[in-house]
Amino acid sequence: MSQDKQTILFLASWYPTPQNKNHGIFIKNHALALSNFMPVIVVYAYSTNDAEDFKITKTKQGNLEEWLLEYPKSSTPLISFFIKYLRFKKAHKLLLKELIKENIQVKAIQLNVIFPAALTLPLFKDHFKAPHTIVEHWSGYLPEDDNYKSGIVKNVTKKAVASAAKIFYVSEKQKQAMLSHGLKGNYELLYNVVDTNLFKENKSVKSQKPLLLHVSSLVEREKNISGTLRVSKKLQAAGNDFDLVIIGGEEELVSYYKKEATQLQLKNITFTGKKTQAEIAIYMQQAQALILFSNYEGMPVVVLEALATGLPVFATKVGQLPNMITNEFGKLVAVKDEATLEKELDLFLKGNTKFDSQKMIEFISQNASQEIVGKKLAGLYLGI
Repeated sequence: MSQDKQTILFLASWYPTPQNKNHGIFIKNHALALSNFMPVIVVYAYSTNDAEDFKITKTKQGNLEEWLLEYPKSSTPLISFFIKYLRFKKAHKLLLKELIKENIQVKAIQLNVIFPAALTLPLFKDHFKAPHTIVEHWSGYLPEDDNYKSGIVKNVTKKAVASAAKIFYVSEKQKQAMLSHGLKGNYELLYNVVDTNLFKENKSVKSQKPLLLHVSSLVEREKNISGTLRVSKKLQAAGNDFDLVIIGGEEELVSYYKKEATQLQLKNITFTGKKTQAEIAIYMQQAQALILFSNYEGMPVVVLEALATGLPVFATKVGQLPNMITNEFGKLVAVKDEATLEKELDLFLKGNTKFDSQKMIEFISQNASQEIVGKKLAGLYLGI
Protein backbone atom coordinates (compact mmCIF):
# COMPACT_ATOMS: atom_id res chain seq x y z
CA MET A 1 0.00 0.00 0.00
CA SER A 2 1.05 3.55 -0.67
CA GLN A 3 2.63 5.50 2.19
CA ASP A 4 3.41 8.52 0.03
CA LYS A 5 2.66 11.82 1.74
CA GLN A 6 1.28 13.07 -1.57
CA THR A 7 -1.68 10.65 -1.51
CA ILE A 8 -5.00 12.33 -2.29
CA LEU A 9 -8.02 10.74 -0.64
CA PHE A 10 -11.23 10.76 -2.68
CA LEU A 11 -14.29 10.68 -0.41
CA ALA A 12 -17.21 9.93 -2.73
CA SER A 13 -20.99 10.13 -2.50
CA TRP A 14 -21.30 8.36 -5.87
CA TYR A 15 -18.97 5.85 -7.49
CA PRO A 16 -19.14 2.88 -9.88
CA THR A 17 -19.82 -0.48 -8.23
CA PRO A 18 -20.05 -4.05 -9.56
CA GLN A 19 -23.85 -3.63 -9.45
CA ASN A 20 -23.87 -0.24 -11.21
CA LYS A 21 -20.77 0.25 -13.32
CA ASN A 22 -21.65 3.73 -14.63
CA HIS A 23 -22.82 5.29 -11.34
CA GLY A 24 -20.64 8.37 -10.80
CA ILE A 25 -18.27 7.28 -13.56
CA PHE A 26 -17.15 10.93 -13.91
CA ILE A 27 -15.72 10.75 -10.36
CA LYS A 28 -13.68 7.69 -11.27
CA ASN A 29 -12.48 9.48 -14.41
CA HIS A 30 -11.23 12.39 -12.28
CA ALA A 31 -9.46 9.93 -9.98
CA LEU A 32 -7.80 8.21 -12.93
CA ALA A 33 -6.71 11.55 -14.39
CA LEU A 34 -5.15 12.70 -11.11
CA SER A 35 -3.52 9.30 -10.53
CA ASN A 36 -1.29 9.94 -13.54
CA PHE A 37 0.47 12.56 -11.40
CA MET A 38 0.14 11.40 -7.77
CA PRO A 39 -1.27 8.50 -5.73
CA VAL A 40 -5.05 8.48 -5.27
CA ILE A 41 -7.15 6.34 -2.95
CA VAL A 42 -10.94 6.35 -3.36
CA VAL A 43 -13.09 5.32 -0.39
CA TYR A 44 -16.75 4.65 -1.09
CA ALA A 45 -19.41 2.95 1.04
CA TYR A 46 -22.68 1.68 -0.42
CA SER A 47 -25.52 -0.56 0.70
CA THR A 48 -27.13 -3.49 -1.13
CA ASN A 49 -29.84 -6.02 -0.40
CA ASP A 50 -27.40 -8.87 -0.98
CA ALA A 51 -24.73 -7.80 1.52
CA GLU A 52 -24.67 -9.83 4.72
CA ASP A 53 -21.94 -7.89 6.50
CA PHE A 54 -19.54 -4.95 6.12
CA LYS A 55 -16.94 -5.95 3.54
CA ILE A 56 -14.13 -3.91 1.97
CA THR A 57 -12.94 -4.79 -1.54
CA LYS A 58 -9.70 -3.22 -2.76
CA THR A 59 -8.58 -2.89 -6.36
CA LYS A 60 -5.55 -1.20 -7.86
CA GLN A 61 -5.17 0.36 -11.30
CA GLY A 62 -1.78 1.98 -11.71
CA ASN A 63 -1.53 4.78 -9.17
CA LEU A 64 -5.24 4.55 -8.28
CA GLU A 65 -6.57 2.42 -5.43
CA GLU A 66 -10.31 1.88 -4.95
CA TRP A 67 -11.57 0.80 -1.54
CA LEU A 68 -15.26 -0.04 -1.85
CA LEU A 69 -17.20 -1.06 1.25
CA GLU A 70 -20.47 -2.91 0.69
CA TYR A 71 -22.86 -3.21 3.63
CA PRO A 72 -26.46 -4.41 4.26
CA LYS A 73 -29.32 -2.14 3.23
CA SER A 74 -31.88 -1.27 5.91
CA SER A 75 -35.31 -2.82 5.43
CA THR A 76 -37.11 -1.21 8.39
CA PRO A 77 -39.11 1.75 7.00
CA LEU A 78 -40.10 3.48 10.26
CA ILE A 79 -36.57 3.81 11.58
CA SER A 80 -34.84 3.40 8.25
CA PHE A 81 -33.22 6.87 8.20
CA PHE A 82 -31.50 6.40 11.55
CA ILE A 83 -30.34 2.89 10.70
CA LYS A 84 -29.09 4.11 7.32
CA TYR A 85 -27.10 6.88 8.98
CA LEU A 86 -25.60 4.59 11.63
CA ARG A 87 -24.58 2.00 9.04
CA PHE A 88 -23.22 4.69 6.72
CA LYS A 89 -21.12 6.15 9.55
CA LYS A 90 -19.93 2.70 10.67
CA ALA A 91 -18.88 1.92 7.10
CA HIS A 92 -16.74 5.05 6.91
CA LYS A 93 -15.23 4.41 10.34
CA LEU A 94 -14.16 1.00 9.05
CA LEU A 95 -12.65 2.60 5.94
CA LEU A 96 -10.76 5.10 8.11
CA LYS A 97 -9.56 2.28 10.36
CA GLU A 98 -8.22 0.47 7.30
CA LEU A 99 -6.40 3.61 6.11
CA ILE A 100 -4.79 3.95 9.53
CA LYS A 101 -3.85 0.26 9.55
CA GLU A 102 -2.14 0.65 6.17
CA ASN A 103 -0.33 3.79 7.42
CA ILE A 104 -1.69 5.92 4.56
CA GLN A 105 -0.46 9.51 4.72
CA VAL A 106 -3.04 11.85 3.18
CA LYS A 107 -2.06 15.23 1.77
CA ALA A 108 -5.60 16.40 0.92
CA ILE A 109 -9.16 15.11 0.78
CA GLN A 110 -11.32 15.59 -2.30
CA LEU A 111 -15.04 15.45 -1.48
CA ASN A 112 -16.88 14.28 -4.59
CA VAL A 113 -20.58 15.29 -4.45
CA ILE A 114 -21.10 16.88 -1.07
CA PHE A 115 -24.01 14.89 0.33
CA PRO A 116 -24.07 12.34 1.90
CA ALA A 117 -20.29 11.80 2.03
CA ALA A 118 -19.80 15.10 3.89
CA LEU A 119 -21.58 13.55 6.87
CA THR A 120 -18.35 11.65 7.51
CA LEU A 121 -15.86 14.29 6.30
CA PRO A 122 -14.98 15.35 9.89
CA LEU A 123 -13.86 11.77 10.68
CA PHE A 124 -11.18 11.90 8.01
CA LYS A 125 -10.20 15.55 8.51
CA ASP A 126 -9.77 15.15 12.26
CA HIS A 127 -7.44 12.20 11.81
CA PHE A 128 -5.37 13.31 8.82
CA LYS A 129 -5.33 17.05 9.64
CA ALA A 130 -5.63 17.60 5.90
CA PRO A 131 -7.43 20.32 3.91
CA HIS A 132 -10.32 19.36 1.68
CA THR A 133 -11.60 20.41 -1.71
CA ILE A 134 -15.01 19.80 -3.26
CA VAL A 135 -16.01 18.65 -6.73
CA GLU A 136 -19.77 19.08 -6.93
CA HIS A 137 -21.77 17.32 -9.66
CA TRP A 138 -25.21 17.43 -8.02
CA SER A 139 -27.89 19.48 -9.81
CA GLY A 140 -30.18 19.81 -6.78
CA TYR A 141 -29.28 23.48 -6.27
CA LEU A 142 -30.77 24.45 -9.64
CA PRO A 143 -34.32 25.84 -9.59
CA GLU A 144 -35.23 23.33 -12.31
CA ASP A 145 -34.27 20.46 -9.99
CA ASP A 146 -35.10 22.19 -6.68
CA ASN A 147 -33.94 19.44 -4.34
CA TYR A 148 -31.79 21.56 -2.03
CA LYS A 149 -34.43 21.61 0.71
CA SER A 150 -33.61 19.25 3.56
CA GLY A 151 -32.35 20.89 6.73
CA ILE A 152 -29.74 18.17 7.19
CA VAL A 153 -28.48 18.55 3.62
CA LYS A 154 -28.27 22.34 3.97
CA ASN A 155 -26.46 22.22 7.30
CA VAL A 156 -23.89 19.65 6.18
CA THR A 157 -23.38 21.38 2.82
CA LYS A 158 -22.81 24.83 4.35
CA LYS A 159 -20.18 23.47 6.74
CA ALA A 160 -18.36 21.58 3.98
CA VAL A 161 -18.36 24.57 1.61
CA ALA A 162 -17.31 27.10 4.26
CA SER A 163 -14.13 25.19 5.11
CA ALA A 164 -13.19 24.02 1.59
CA ALA A 165 -9.89 25.13 0.07
CA LYS A 166 -11.49 24.99 -3.39
CA ILE A 167 -14.95 24.25 -4.81
CA PHE A 168 -14.95 22.87 -8.34
CA TYR A 169 -18.23 23.20 -10.23
CA VAL A 170 -19.32 21.70 -13.55
CA SER A 171 -21.54 24.47 -14.95
CA GLU A 172 -21.89 28.22 -14.56
CA LYS A 173 -25.57 27.77 -13.75
CA GLN A 174 -24.70 25.35 -10.97
CA LYS A 175 -22.21 27.82 -9.50
CA GLN A 176 -24.75 30.68 -9.59
CA ALA A 177 -27.38 28.43 -8.02
CA MET A 178 -25.01 27.49 -5.19
CA LEU A 179 -24.15 31.14 -4.59
CA SER A 180 -27.86 32.01 -4.51
CA HIS A 181 -28.19 29.56 -1.61
CA GLY A 182 -25.49 31.44 0.29
CA LEU A 183 -22.76 28.89 -0.43
CA LYS A 184 -19.85 31.28 -0.84
CA GLY A 185 -16.36 30.01 -1.49
CA ASN A 186 -13.36 29.73 -3.79
CA TYR A 187 -15.05 28.46 -6.98
CA GLU A 188 -13.46 27.19 -10.18
CA LEU A 189 -14.78 25.35 -13.24
CA LEU A 190 -13.58 21.77 -13.69
CA TYR A 191 -14.23 19.78 -16.84
CA ASN A 192 -15.32 16.19 -16.63
CA VAL A 193 -12.80 13.78 -18.13
CA VAL A 194 -13.06 11.82 -21.36
CA ASP A 195 -11.00 8.71 -22.04
CA THR A 196 -9.78 9.77 -25.47
CA ASN A 197 -8.15 6.37 -26.01
CA LEU A 198 -11.66 4.91 -25.98
CA PHE A 199 -13.80 7.76 -27.30
CA LYS A 200 -12.21 8.65 -30.62
CA GLU A 201 -13.35 9.06 -34.19
CA ASN A 202 -13.52 5.96 -36.38
CA LYS A 203 -15.08 6.78 -39.74
CA SER A 204 -14.68 3.19 -40.97
CA VAL A 205 -17.54 1.97 -38.72
CA LYS A 206 -19.94 4.87 -39.40
CA SER A 207 -23.48 3.65 -40.15
CA GLN A 208 -24.62 4.19 -43.74
CA LYS A 209 -28.20 4.76 -42.63
CA PRO A 210 -28.60 7.79 -40.31
CA LEU A 211 -28.37 6.68 -36.69
CA LEU A 212 -29.50 9.03 -33.92
CA LEU A 213 -28.26 8.17 -30.43
CA HIS A 214 -29.45 8.98 -26.92
CA VAL A 215 -27.51 7.95 -23.80
CA SER A 216 -28.76 8.63 -20.27
CA SER A 217 -30.38 7.29 -17.12
CA LEU A 218 -33.80 7.71 -18.84
CA VAL A 219 -35.13 9.60 -15.81
CA GLU A 220 -38.01 11.60 -17.34
CA ARG A 221 -37.87 14.55 -14.94
CA GLU A 222 -34.35 15.32 -16.07
CA LYS A 223 -33.89 13.73 -19.49
CA ASN A 224 -37.32 14.30 -21.14
CA ILE A 225 -37.37 10.96 -22.95
CA SER A 226 -41.03 11.36 -23.89
CA GLY A 227 -40.19 14.60 -25.69
CA THR A 228 -37.39 12.86 -27.57
CA LEU A 229 -39.76 10.10 -28.69
CA ARG A 230 -42.40 12.60 -29.85
CA VAL A 231 -39.84 14.55 -31.90
CA SER A 232 -38.58 11.30 -33.44
CA LYS A 233 -42.12 10.36 -34.43
CA LYS A 234 -42.65 13.74 -36.12
CA LEU A 235 -39.37 13.33 -38.01
CA GLN A 236 -40.49 9.94 -39.30
CA ALA A 237 -43.90 11.33 -40.22
CA ALA A 238 -42.08 13.97 -42.30
CA GLY A 239 -40.44 11.21 -44.34
CA ASN A 240 -37.07 10.91 -42.59
CA ASP A 241 -35.66 7.38 -42.50
CA PHE A 242 -33.29 6.81 -39.59
CA ASP A 243 -32.51 4.45 -36.72
CA LEU A 244 -32.90 5.63 -33.14
CA VAL A 245 -30.86 3.91 -30.43
CA ILE A 246 -31.54 4.69 -26.77
CA ILE A 247 -28.93 3.51 -24.27
CA GLY A 248 -29.25 3.32 -20.49
CA GLY A 249 -31.93 3.15 -17.84
CA GLU A 250 -33.14 0.64 -15.29
CA GLU A 251 -35.21 -2.26 -16.64
CA GLU A 252 -38.56 -0.83 -15.54
CA LEU A 253 -37.82 2.49 -17.30
CA VAL A 254 -36.74 0.72 -20.48
CA SER A 255 -39.96 -1.31 -20.41
CA TYR A 256 -42.05 1.84 -19.87
CA TYR A 257 -40.53 3.71 -22.82
CA LYS A 258 -40.75 0.68 -25.09
CA LYS A 259 -44.52 0.77 -24.54
CA GLU A 260 -44.61 4.50 -25.20
CA ALA A 261 -42.66 4.05 -28.44
CA THR A 262 -45.11 1.34 -29.50
CA GLN A 263 -48.08 3.61 -28.78
CA LEU A 264 -46.46 6.31 -30.93
CA GLN A 265 -45.89 3.70 -33.66
CA LEU A 266 -42.21 4.63 -33.81
CA LYS A 267 -40.20 2.58 -36.29
CA ASN A 268 -36.56 1.52 -36.21
CA ILE A 269 -36.05 2.21 -32.50
CA THR A 270 -33.83 0.12 -30.24
CA PHE A 271 -33.59 0.25 -26.44
CA THR A 272 -30.33 -1.40 -25.38
CA GLY A 273 -30.49 -0.92 -21.62
CA LYS A 274 -27.23 -0.25 -19.82
CA LYS A 275 -23.98 -0.55 -21.74
CA THR A 276 -20.30 -0.36 -20.82
CA GLN A 277 -18.16 2.63 -21.72
CA ALA A 278 -16.46 0.61 -24.47
CA GLU A 279 -19.82 -0.35 -25.95
CA ILE A 280 -21.09 3.24 -25.81
CA ALA A 281 -17.94 4.40 -27.60
CA ILE A 282 -18.67 2.03 -30.49
CA TYR A 283 -22.26 3.27 -30.78
CA MET A 284 -20.98 6.85 -30.88
CA GLN A 285 -18.52 5.99 -33.64
CA GLN A 286 -21.37 4.48 -35.65
CA ALA A 287 -23.90 7.28 -35.05
CA GLN A 288 -24.53 10.50 -36.96
CA ALA A 289 -25.73 12.59 -34.00
CA LEU A 290 -26.38 12.56 -30.25
CA ILE A 291 -29.72 13.84 -28.91
CA LEU A 292 -29.95 15.10 -25.31
CA PHE A 293 -33.30 16.90 -24.94
CA SER A 294 -32.89 17.45 -21.18
CA ASN A 295 -34.79 19.71 -18.80
CA TYR A 296 -31.60 20.37 -16.83
CA GLU A 297 -27.98 19.19 -16.79
CA GLY A 298 -24.58 20.00 -15.34
CA MET A 299 -21.74 19.08 -17.66
CA PRO A 300 -22.98 15.86 -19.28
CA VAL A 301 -20.11 13.43 -19.78
CA VAL A 302 -22.02 11.86 -22.65
CA VAL A 303 -21.77 15.15 -24.58
CA LEU A 304 -18.02 15.37 -24.01
CA GLU A 305 -17.67 11.76 -25.14
CA ALA A 306 -19.70 12.49 -28.26
CA LEU A 307 -17.50 15.45 -29.16
CA ALA A 308 -14.40 13.31 -28.63
CA THR A 309 -15.68 10.96 -31.34
CA GLY A 310 -16.54 13.85 -33.67
CA LEU A 311 -20.28 13.34 -33.12
CA PRO A 312 -22.51 16.46 -33.38
CA VAL A 313 -24.83 17.15 -30.46
CA PHE A 314 -28.48 18.25 -30.55
CA ALA A 315 -29.38 19.36 -27.05
CA THR A 316 -31.01 22.02 -24.88
CA LYS A 317 -29.62 25.27 -23.50
CA VAL A 318 -28.97 23.85 -20.04
CA GLY A 319 -26.02 23.52 -17.67
CA GLN A 320 -22.64 24.16 -19.25
CA LEU A 321 -23.83 23.30 -22.77
CA PRO A 322 -24.28 26.92 -23.96
CA ASN A 323 -20.59 27.45 -23.13
CA MET A 324 -19.52 24.32 -25.01
CA ILE A 325 -21.75 23.66 -28.02
CA THR A 326 -21.07 26.11 -30.83
CA ASN A 327 -22.73 25.94 -34.25
CA GLU A 328 -19.70 23.94 -35.39
CA PHE A 329 -20.42 21.30 -32.73
CA GLY A 330 -24.20 20.98 -32.89
CA LYS A 331 -27.45 22.81 -32.20
CA LEU A 332 -29.04 23.92 -28.94
CA VAL A 333 -32.74 24.63 -28.45
CA ALA A 334 -34.83 25.90 -25.55
CA VAL A 335 -36.02 23.41 -22.95
CA LYS A 336 -39.11 21.50 -24.18
CA ASP A 337 -39.00 23.25 -27.59
CA GLU A 338 -39.95 20.19 -29.64
CA ALA A 339 -40.74 22.18 -32.78
CA THR A 340 -37.25 23.72 -33.04
CA LEU A 341 -35.51 20.43 -32.23
CA GLU A 342 -37.54 18.73 -34.95
CA LYS A 343 -36.65 21.49 -37.41
CA GLU A 344 -32.90 21.31 -36.66
CA LEU A 345 -32.81 17.52 -36.87
CA ASP A 346 -34.85 17.55 -40.08
CA LEU A 347 -32.35 19.94 -41.69
CA PHE A 348 -29.49 17.73 -40.51
CA LEU A 349 -31.03 14.48 -41.75
CA LYS A 350 -31.65 16.09 -45.14
CA GLY A 351 -27.96 17.03 -45.37
CA ASN A 352 -28.47 20.78 -44.99
CA THR A 353 -26.37 21.24 -41.83
CA LYS A 354 -22.65 20.54 -41.55
CA PHE A 355 -20.41 20.39 -38.49
CA ASP A 356 -16.65 20.30 -37.86
CA SER A 357 -15.67 17.00 -36.25
CA GLN A 358 -11.98 17.91 -36.11
CA LYS A 359 -12.68 21.03 -34.04
CA MET A 360 -14.83 18.95 -31.68
CA ILE A 361 -11.95 16.54 -31.12
CA GLU A 362 -9.50 19.42 -30.57
CA PHE A 363 -11.86 21.02 -28.03
CA ILE A 364 -11.90 17.84 -25.95
CA SER A 365 -8.13 17.43 -26.22
CA GLN A 366 -7.63 20.98 -24.94
CA ASN A 367 -10.22 20.91 -22.14
CA ALA A 368 -11.35 17.44 -21.06
CA SER A 369 -8.53 14.97 -21.66
CA GLN A 370 -7.00 12.97 -18.81
CA GLU A 371 -3.75 14.89 -19.15
CA ILE A 372 -5.30 18.38 -19.05
CA VAL A 373 -7.69 17.74 -16.15
CA GLY A 374 -5.18 15.63 -14.24
CA LYS A 375 -2.56 18.40 -14.48
CA LYS A 376 -5.07 20.95 -13.21
CA LEU A 377 -5.95 18.89 -10.14
CA ALA A 378 -2.33 17.93 -9.47
CA GLY A 379 -1.25 21.57 -9.70
CA LEU A 380 -3.75 22.47 -7.00
CA TYR A 381 -2.71 19.67 -4.64
CA LEU A 382 1.02 20.22 -5.12
CA GLY A 383 0.45 23.81 -4.01
CA ILE A 384 -1.45 22.91 -0.84
